Amino acid sequence: MVEEKEIVAFLEKRGGEASINDIAEGLGIPKYGPNSAYAFLQSLKNKGIVERRGELWTLTEEVKLKSAEKQPVVERTLAKPAEEARISLPKPEQKTETVISGDVENLVRAMAQALAEAMRSAKMPADEWELATRPMTTRIEKEGEEKLKGLVQKPDEAFEAKKPLIGFQTGTFLDQLFLTPDGKSLGGIPICGQLAIVGLPGAGKSILVEEIAVRVASSGRKVLYATSEDTWKSATPRFDLQSRLKQKADILGLDWNKIRENLFVLDTVAYPELRDWNTFAETYRYIAEKEKIELAIIDSVTVLESYRGALKYRVMELARYNQVHGITALFVNQRSAEVWDSYDMAGGIGLAHNLDGTIIVDYGRVYWYDQQVDLGAERGAFVRIARVLDCRMCNFERRRVRVDITHDGFLKPTETIPKIEQTKT
Repeated sequence: MVEEKEIVAFLEKRGGEASINDIAEGLGIPKYGPNSAYAFLQSLKNKGIVERRGELWTLTEEVKLKSAEKQPVVERTLAKPAEEARISLPKPEQKTETVISGDVENLVRAMAQALAEAMRSAKMPADEWELATRPMTTRIEKEGEEKLKGLVQKPDEAFEAKKPLIGFQTGTFLDQLFLTPDGKSLGGIPICGQLAIVGLPGAGKSILVEEIAVRVASSGRKVLYATSEDTWKSATPRFDLQSRLKQKADILGLDWNKIRENLFVLDTVAYPELRDWNTFAETYRYIAEKEKIELAIIDSVTVLESYRGALKYRVMELARYNQVHGITALFVNQRSAEVWDSYDMAGGIGLAHNLDGTIIVDYGRVYWYDQQVDLGAERGAFVRIARVLDCRMCNFERRRVRVDITHDGFLKPTETIPKIEQTKT
Protein backbone atom coordinates (compact mmCIF):
# COMPACT_ATOMS: atom_id res chain seq x y z
CA MET A 1 0.00 0.00 0.00
CA VAL A 2 1.30 3.44 -0.97
CA GLU A 3 2.08 5.91 1.84
CA GLU A 4 2.26 9.70 1.89
CA LYS A 5 6.06 9.72 2.04
CA GLU A 6 6.13 7.89 -1.30
CA ILE A 7 4.03 10.67 -2.83
CA VAL A 8 6.52 13.24 -1.50
CA ALA A 9 9.47 11.21 -2.81
CA PHE A 10 7.81 10.95 -6.22
CA LEU A 11 7.32 14.73 -6.37
CA GLU A 12 10.96 15.33 -5.36
CA LYS A 13 12.14 13.09 -8.22
CA ARG A 14 9.95 15.05 -10.64
CA GLY A 15 11.47 18.37 -9.66
CA GLY A 16 8.88 19.16 -7.01
CA GLU A 17 5.74 19.04 -9.16
CA ALA A 18 3.53 16.56 -11.04
CA SER A 19 -0.05 16.18 -12.23
CA ILE A 20 -2.52 13.84 -10.57
CA ASN A 21 -2.39 11.61 -13.67
CA ASP A 22 1.42 11.33 -13.42
CA ILE A 23 1.23 10.41 -9.73
CA ALA A 24 -1.51 7.83 -10.25
CA GLU A 25 0.31 6.17 -13.16
CA GLY A 26 3.77 6.41 -11.59
CA LEU A 27 2.74 4.80 -8.29
CA GLY A 28 0.07 2.48 -9.70
CA ILE A 29 -2.83 3.87 -7.66
CA PRO A 30 -6.30 5.15 -8.68
CA LYS A 31 -6.83 8.86 -9.28
CA TYR A 32 -9.95 9.12 -7.11
CA GLY A 33 -11.57 7.28 -4.23
CA PRO A 34 -10.13 5.80 -1.00
CA ASN A 35 -6.32 5.50 -0.93
CA SER A 36 -6.18 7.36 -4.24
CA ALA A 37 -3.73 9.95 -5.51
CA TYR A 38 -6.31 12.68 -4.91
CA ALA A 39 -6.96 11.53 -1.32
CA PHE A 40 -3.22 11.47 -0.49
CA LEU A 41 -2.67 14.90 -2.07
CA GLN A 42 -5.55 16.44 -0.14
CA SER A 43 -4.12 15.02 3.10
CA LEU A 44 -0.66 16.40 2.29
CA LYS A 45 -2.21 19.75 1.36
CA ASN A 46 -3.90 19.97 4.77
CA LYS A 47 -0.51 19.34 6.39
CA GLY A 48 1.10 22.14 4.38
CA ILE A 49 3.38 19.78 2.43
CA VAL A 50 1.91 20.26 -1.06
CA GLU A 51 -0.19 22.89 -2.80
CA ARG A 52 -2.29 23.04 -5.96
CA ARG A 53 -1.14 25.17 -8.92
CA GLY A 54 -3.47 24.73 -11.86
CA GLU A 55 -3.22 21.15 -13.12
CA LEU A 56 -0.05 20.48 -11.10
CA TRP A 57 0.53 19.55 -7.47
CA THR A 58 3.77 21.03 -6.11
CA LEU A 59 5.80 20.79 -2.93
CA THR A 60 5.56 23.89 -0.75
CA GLU A 61 8.56 26.22 -0.51
CA GLU A 62 9.37 25.02 3.03
CA VAL A 63 9.59 21.41 1.89
CA LYS A 64 11.67 22.39 -1.15
CA LEU A 65 14.15 24.25 1.10
CA LYS A 66 14.54 21.25 3.39
CA SER A 67 15.11 19.04 0.37
CA ALA A 68 17.66 21.49 -1.05
CA GLU A 69 19.63 21.51 2.22
CA LYS A 70 20.19 17.79 1.81
CA GLN A 71 21.62 18.31 -1.70
CA PRO A 72 24.33 21.03 -1.50
CA VAL A 73 25.98 19.69 -4.65
CA VAL A 74 22.92 20.60 -6.68
CA GLU A 75 22.99 24.13 -5.31
CA ARG A 76 26.64 24.42 -6.26
CA THR A 77 25.86 23.16 -9.75
CA LEU A 78 23.01 25.62 -10.16
CA ALA A 79 25.19 28.48 -8.97
CA LYS A 80 28.03 27.61 -11.33
CA PRO A 81 26.63 29.31 -14.49
CA ALA A 82 26.27 32.57 -12.57
CA GLU A 83 29.87 32.33 -11.37
CA GLU A 84 31.06 31.60 -14.91
CA ALA A 85 29.12 34.60 -16.14
CA ARG A 86 30.89 36.79 -13.61
CA ILE A 87 34.27 35.36 -14.59
CA SER A 88 33.57 35.87 -18.29
CA LEU A 89 32.87 39.59 -17.85
CA PRO A 90 35.80 41.67 -19.10
CA LYS A 91 37.80 43.62 -16.56
CA PRO A 92 39.30 46.53 -18.46
CA GLU A 93 42.17 47.96 -16.47
CA GLN A 94 42.04 51.30 -18.27
CA LYS A 95 38.50 51.89 -17.08
CA THR A 96 39.58 51.59 -13.44
CA GLU A 97 41.90 54.54 -13.88
CA THR A 98 39.00 56.53 -15.31
CA VAL A 99 36.90 55.77 -12.25
CA ILE A 100 39.66 56.89 -9.92
CA SER A 101 39.95 60.21 -11.73
CA GLY A 102 36.49 61.15 -10.48
CA ASP A 103 35.42 62.50 -13.84
CA VAL A 104 31.70 61.64 -14.09
CA GLU A 105 31.64 61.77 -17.87
CA ASN A 106 34.55 59.38 -18.17
CA LEU A 107 32.92 57.11 -15.59
CA VAL A 108 29.72 56.83 -17.63
CA ARG A 109 31.71 56.22 -20.83
CA ALA A 110 33.73 53.49 -19.14
CA MET A 111 30.61 51.76 -17.84
CA ALA A 112 28.98 51.85 -21.28
CA GLN A 113 32.08 50.37 -22.90
CA ALA A 114 32.28 47.63 -20.27
CA LEU A 115 28.62 46.70 -20.82
CA ALA A 116 29.08 46.69 -24.60
CA GLU A 117 32.05 44.33 -24.34
CA ALA A 118 30.12 42.08 -21.94
CA MET A 119 27.14 41.89 -24.31
CA ARG A 120 29.41 41.06 -27.27
CA SER A 121 30.91 38.17 -25.33
CA ALA A 122 27.50 36.88 -24.19
CA LYS A 123 25.82 33.94 -25.89
CA MET A 124 23.15 34.42 -28.53
CA PRO A 125 19.59 34.26 -27.15
CA ALA A 126 17.66 30.99 -27.33
CA ASP A 127 15.31 30.38 -30.21
CA GLU A 128 12.28 30.99 -27.97
CA TRP A 129 13.57 34.47 -27.20
CA GLU A 130 14.20 35.17 -30.86
CA LEU A 131 10.67 34.10 -31.73
CA ALA A 132 9.24 36.44 -29.10
CA THR A 133 11.25 39.45 -30.24
CA ARG A 134 11.17 38.78 -33.98
CA PRO A 135 8.04 36.70 -34.68
CA MET A 136 7.79 34.61 -37.85
CA THR A 137 11.45 35.14 -38.81
CA THR A 138 13.20 32.23 -37.07
CA ARG A 139 14.52 29.32 -39.10
CA ILE A 140 12.61 26.02 -38.82
CA GLU A 141 14.99 23.20 -37.94
CA LYS A 142 14.81 20.02 -40.02
CA GLU A 143 14.34 17.79 -37.00
CA GLY A 144 11.34 19.87 -35.88
CA GLU A 145 9.43 19.60 -39.14
CA GLU A 146 7.82 16.25 -38.34
CA LYS A 147 6.54 17.50 -35.00
CA LEU A 148 5.08 20.63 -36.59
CA LYS A 149 3.56 18.59 -39.41
CA GLY A 150 1.75 16.44 -36.85
CA LEU A 151 -0.05 19.50 -35.47
CA VAL A 152 -1.69 20.32 -38.81
CA GLN A 153 -4.99 18.63 -39.70
CA LYS A 154 -6.59 17.97 -43.07
CA PRO A 155 -10.25 17.29 -43.90
CA ASP A 156 -11.35 13.63 -43.83
CA GLU A 157 -12.88 11.74 -46.73
CA ALA A 158 -16.46 12.80 -47.48
CA PHE A 159 -18.07 9.77 -45.83
CA GLU A 160 -16.04 10.34 -42.64
CA ALA A 161 -16.46 14.12 -42.56
CA LYS A 162 -20.26 14.12 -42.63
CA LYS A 163 -21.99 13.58 -39.30
CA PRO A 164 -25.75 13.52 -38.79
CA LEU A 165 -27.23 16.55 -37.01
CA ILE A 166 -28.87 15.08 -33.90
CA GLY A 167 -31.21 16.69 -31.38
CA PHE A 168 -30.97 16.08 -27.63
CA GLN A 169 -34.58 15.83 -26.49
CA THR A 170 -35.44 17.92 -23.42
CA GLY A 171 -39.19 17.27 -23.45
CA THR A 172 -39.92 21.02 -23.38
CA PHE A 173 -40.92 23.61 -25.97
CA LEU A 174 -37.20 24.28 -26.61
CA ASP A 175 -37.18 21.13 -28.77
CA GLN A 176 -39.38 22.96 -31.31
CA LEU A 177 -37.08 25.97 -31.61
CA PHE A 178 -34.10 24.19 -33.21
CA LEU A 179 -34.33 23.15 -36.86
CA THR A 180 -32.48 21.28 -39.60
CA PRO A 181 -31.09 23.22 -42.60
CA ASP A 182 -34.30 22.53 -44.56
CA GLY A 183 -36.52 23.83 -41.75
CA LYS A 184 -37.62 20.54 -40.21
CA SER A 185 -37.72 20.12 -36.45
CA LEU A 186 -34.48 18.84 -34.92
CA GLY A 187 -36.50 17.29 -32.10
CA GLY A 188 -34.30 18.74 -29.38
CA ILE A 189 -31.42 21.08 -28.67
CA PRO A 190 -28.28 20.26 -30.72
CA ILE A 191 -26.48 17.34 -29.11
CA CYS A 192 -23.18 18.24 -27.39
CA GLY A 193 -24.14 21.92 -27.74
CA GLN A 194 -22.98 24.41 -25.10
CA LEU A 195 -25.87 26.84 -24.71
CA ALA A 196 -26.44 29.88 -22.48
CA ILE A 197 -29.91 30.59 -21.04
CA VAL A 198 -30.02 34.32 -20.28
CA GLY A 199 -32.53 36.67 -18.66
CA LEU A 200 -33.50 38.70 -15.62
CA PRO A 201 -34.02 37.03 -12.22
CA GLY A 202 -37.60 35.78 -12.05
CA ALA A 203 -37.94 35.29 -15.81
CA GLY A 204 -38.30 31.50 -15.46
CA LYS A 205 -34.82 30.24 -16.36
CA SER A 206 -34.42 27.97 -13.33
CA ILE A 207 -38.00 26.73 -13.63
CA LEU A 208 -37.25 25.69 -17.22
CA VAL A 209 -33.99 23.85 -16.48
CA GLU A 210 -35.56 22.10 -13.46
CA GLU A 211 -38.20 20.63 -15.76
CA ILE A 212 -35.51 19.63 -18.26
CA ALA A 213 -33.53 17.90 -15.49
CA VAL A 214 -36.40 15.67 -14.33
CA ARG A 215 -37.60 14.88 -17.85
CA VAL A 216 -34.14 13.90 -19.14
CA ALA A 217 -33.22 11.92 -15.99
CA SER A 218 -36.53 10.02 -16.11
CA SER A 219 -35.79 9.07 -19.73
CA GLY A 220 -32.70 7.14 -18.58
CA ARG A 221 -30.01 9.68 -19.44
CA LYS A 222 -27.44 10.80 -16.86
CA VAL A 223 -27.82 14.42 -15.72
CA LEU A 224 -25.44 16.56 -13.63
CA TYR A 225 -27.12 19.56 -11.95
CA ALA A 226 -24.86 22.18 -10.32
CA THR A 227 -26.73 24.72 -8.21
CA SER A 228 -25.36 27.91 -6.66
CA GLU A 229 -28.60 29.74 -5.88
CA ASP A 230 -30.60 27.24 -3.81
CA THR A 231 -29.75 24.36 -1.52
CA TRP A 232 -30.61 20.89 -2.76
CA LYS A 233 -31.84 19.52 0.56
CA SER A 234 -32.61 21.54 3.70
CA ALA A 235 -33.21 20.29 7.24
CA THR A 236 -35.62 23.21 7.73
CA PRO A 237 -39.25 23.35 6.52
CA ARG A 238 -38.01 25.23 3.41
CA PHE A 239 -39.48 23.94 0.14
CA ASP A 240 -36.00 23.16 -1.23
CA LEU A 241 -34.82 22.29 -4.73
CA GLN A 242 -35.24 18.54 -4.23
CA SER A 243 -38.85 19.05 -3.08
CA ARG A 244 -39.63 21.20 -6.11
CA LEU A 245 -38.21 18.61 -8.50
CA LYS A 246 -40.24 15.88 -6.77
CA GLN A 247 -43.37 17.99 -7.16
CA LYS A 248 -42.64 18.52 -10.86
CA ALA A 249 -42.07 14.77 -11.33
CA ASP A 250 -45.42 13.99 -9.65
CA ILE A 251 -47.30 16.52 -11.80
CA LEU A 252 -45.68 15.15 -14.98
CA GLY A 253 -46.24 11.54 -13.90
CA LEU A 254 -42.53 10.67 -13.98
CA ASP A 255 -40.86 7.81 -12.10
CA TRP A 256 -38.97 9.34 -9.14
CA ASN A 257 -36.85 6.20 -8.66
CA LYS A 258 -35.65 6.54 -12.26
CA ILE A 259 -34.79 10.19 -11.60
CA ARG A 260 -32.90 9.26 -8.40
CA GLU A 261 -30.84 6.78 -10.39
CA ASN A 262 -29.79 9.23 -13.12
CA LEU A 263 -29.63 12.67 -11.46
CA PHE A 264 -26.42 13.88 -9.74
CA VAL A 265 -26.26 17.19 -7.86
CA LEU A 266 -23.40 19.54 -6.93
CA ASP A 267 -24.74 21.85 -4.19
CA THR A 268 -22.37 24.79 -3.70
CA VAL A 269 -24.68 26.26 -1.05
CA ALA A 270 -24.50 23.25 1.28
CA TYR A 271 -20.85 22.54 0.38
CA PRO A 272 -19.00 25.89 0.11
CA GLU A 273 -15.74 24.09 -0.71
CA LEU A 274 -17.22 23.50 -4.17
CA ARG A 275 -16.91 27.25 -4.78
CA ASP A 276 -13.15 26.72 -5.03
CA TRP A 277 -12.57 26.31 -8.76
CA ASN A 278 -10.05 23.46 -8.47
CA THR A 279 -12.33 21.47 -6.17
CA PHE A 280 -15.36 22.13 -8.38
CA ALA A 281 -13.49 21.15 -11.55
CA GLU A 282 -12.12 17.93 -10.01
CA THR A 283 -15.56 16.94 -8.71
CA TYR A 284 -17.22 17.83 -12.03
CA ARG A 285 -14.73 15.70 -13.96
CA TYR A 286 -14.99 12.85 -11.47
CA ILE A 287 -18.79 12.60 -11.82
CA ALA A 288 -18.78 13.24 -15.58
CA GLU A 289 -16.26 10.49 -16.31
CA LYS A 290 -17.42 7.98 -13.70
CA GLU A 291 -21.15 8.23 -14.44
CA LYS A 292 -20.93 9.03 -18.18
CA ILE A 293 -22.93 12.26 -17.85
CA GLU A 294 -24.89 13.24 -20.98
CA LEU A 295 -26.45 16.55 -19.86
CA ALA A 296 -24.93 19.16 -17.51
CA ILE A 297 -26.94 22.06 -16.09
CA ILE A 298 -25.09 24.93 -14.36
CA ASP A 299 -27.58 27.12 -12.45
CA SER A 300 -26.12 29.60 -12.40
CA VAL A 301 -22.63 30.27 -13.73
CA THR A 302 -21.88 32.54 -10.76
CA VAL A 303 -20.61 29.35 -9.10
CA LEU A 304 -17.65 29.54 -11.50
CA GLU A 305 -16.60 33.13 -10.71
CA SER A 306 -13.93 32.89 -8.02
CA TYR A 307 -12.65 36.40 -8.78
CA ARG A 308 -13.68 39.30 -10.98
CA GLY A 309 -13.07 38.56 -14.65
CA ALA A 310 -12.66 34.80 -14.18
CA LEU A 311 -16.16 33.86 -15.30
CA LYS A 312 -15.67 33.65 -19.06
CA TYR A 313 -12.47 31.63 -18.67
CA ARG A 314 -14.14 29.15 -16.30
CA VAL A 315 -17.11 28.75 -18.64
CA MET A 316 -14.74 28.30 -21.58
CA GLU A 317 -12.82 25.55 -19.74
CA LEU A 318 -16.03 23.69 -18.89
CA ALA A 319 -17.42 24.12 -22.40
CA ARG A 320 -14.25 22.74 -24.01
CA TYR A 321 -14.24 19.80 -21.58
CA ASN A 322 -17.90 19.07 -22.38
CA GLN A 323 -17.25 19.18 -26.12
CA VAL A 324 -14.39 16.68 -25.86
CA HIS A 325 -16.43 14.31 -23.66
CA GLY A 326 -19.72 14.56 -25.57
CA ILE A 327 -21.70 16.36 -22.87
CA THR A 328 -24.60 18.66 -23.76
CA ALA A 329 -24.69 21.65 -21.38
CA LEU A 330 -27.00 24.50 -20.36
CA PHE A 331 -25.36 27.49 -18.62
CA VAL A 332 -27.92 29.67 -16.81
CA ASN A 333 -26.82 33.30 -16.59
CA GLN A 334 -28.20 36.71 -15.65
CA ARG A 335 -28.81 39.60 -18.01
CA SER A 336 -26.48 42.51 -17.33
CA ALA A 337 -27.96 45.24 -19.55
CA GLU A 338 -30.90 47.53 -18.83
CA VAL A 339 -32.37 46.77 -22.25
CA TRP A 340 -34.33 43.52 -22.19
CA ASP A 341 -34.51 40.94 -25.00
CA SER A 342 -30.75 41.23 -25.68
CA TYR A 343 -27.68 38.99 -25.53
CA ASP A 344 -25.92 41.09 -22.87
CA MET A 345 -25.11 38.84 -19.94
CA ALA A 346 -23.03 38.79 -16.78
CA GLY A 347 -19.45 38.16 -17.85
CA GLY A 348 -19.68 40.22 -21.05
CA ILE A 349 -20.10 39.43 -24.72
CA GLY A 350 -16.94 37.31 -24.64
CA LEU A 351 -18.85 34.76 -22.57
CA ALA A 352 -21.48 34.31 -25.30
CA HIS A 353 -18.70 34.03 -27.87
CA ASN A 354 -17.28 30.97 -26.09
CA LEU A 355 -20.57 29.05 -26.28
CA ASP A 356 -22.49 27.55 -29.18
CA GLY A 357 -25.69 29.52 -28.77
CA THR A 358 -27.86 31.77 -26.62
CA ILE A 359 -31.45 31.22 -25.48
CA ILE A 360 -33.20 34.27 -24.03
CA VAL A 361 -35.85 33.80 -21.32
CA ASP A 362 -36.83 37.31 -20.30
CA TYR A 363 -39.64 39.75 -19.57
CA GLY A 364 -40.34 43.41 -20.20
CA ARG A 365 -42.59 45.86 -22.01
CA VAL A 366 -43.03 45.73 -25.77
CA TYR A 367 -41.33 48.69 -27.42
CA TRP A 368 -39.85 47.91 -30.86
CA TYR A 369 -41.96 47.24 -33.94
CA ASP A 370 -40.47 43.77 -34.53
CA GLN A 371 -41.45 42.83 -30.96
CA GLN A 372 -45.02 43.93 -31.67
CA VAL A 373 -45.11 41.82 -34.84
CA ASP A 374 -43.58 38.69 -33.26
CA LEU A 375 -45.69 38.78 -30.10
CA GLY A 376 -48.91 40.23 -31.49
CA ALA A 377 -48.91 42.73 -28.64
CA GLU A 378 -49.44 46.46 -28.43
CA ARG A 379 -46.65 48.82 -27.52
CA GLY A 380 -46.26 49.05 -23.74
CA ALA A 381 -47.73 45.60 -23.03
CA PHE A 382 -45.91 43.50 -20.42
CA VAL A 383 -44.81 40.08 -21.74
CA ARG A 384 -42.55 37.12 -21.00
CA ILE A 385 -40.65 35.68 -23.95
CA ALA A 386 -38.40 32.81 -24.98
CA ARG A 387 -36.16 33.17 -28.00
CA VAL A 388 -33.15 31.52 -29.61
CA LEU A 389 -30.90 34.48 -30.33
CA ASP A 390 -28.11 32.56 -32.07
CA CYS A 391 -26.82 29.03 -32.63
CA ARG A 392 -23.74 28.17 -34.67
CA MET A 393 -24.54 24.44 -34.73
CA CYS A 394 -27.88 24.41 -36.52
CA ASN A 395 -30.82 26.37 -37.90
CA PHE A 396 -33.36 27.77 -35.43
CA GLU A 397 -36.72 29.54 -35.11
CA ARG A 398 -35.94 33.27 -35.32
CA ARG A 399 -39.02 34.87 -33.83
CA ARG A 400 -39.86 35.44 -30.17
CA VAL A 401 -42.28 33.06 -28.46
CA ARG A 402 -44.62 34.36 -25.79
CA VAL A 403 -44.42 32.29 -22.58
CA ASP A 404 -45.71 32.40 -19.01
CA ILE A 405 -45.16 30.68 -15.67
CA THR A 406 -48.11 28.39 -14.92
CA HIS A 407 -49.77 27.98 -11.53
CA ASP A 408 -48.14 24.57 -11.04
CA GLY A 409 -44.64 25.94 -11.65
CA PHE A 410 -43.75 25.35 -15.32
CA LEU A 411 -42.61 27.71 -18.08
CA LYS A 412 -44.97 27.13 -21.01
CA PRO A 413 -45.66 28.91 -24.32
CA THR A 414 -48.98 30.77 -24.36
CA GLU A 415 -49.25 30.45 -28.13
CA THR A 416 -48.79 27.76 -30.73
CA ILE A 417 -45.24 27.63 -32.02
CA PRO A 418 -45.31 27.80 -35.86
CA LYS A 419 -45.53 24.44 -37.59
CA ILE A 420 -42.51 23.14 -39.46
CA GLU A 421 -43.93 23.87 -42.91
CA GLN A 422 -44.57 27.49 -41.88
CA THR A 423 -40.96 27.99 -40.77
CA LYS A 424 -38.70 29.86 -43.20
CA THR A 425 -35.05 28.80 -43.27
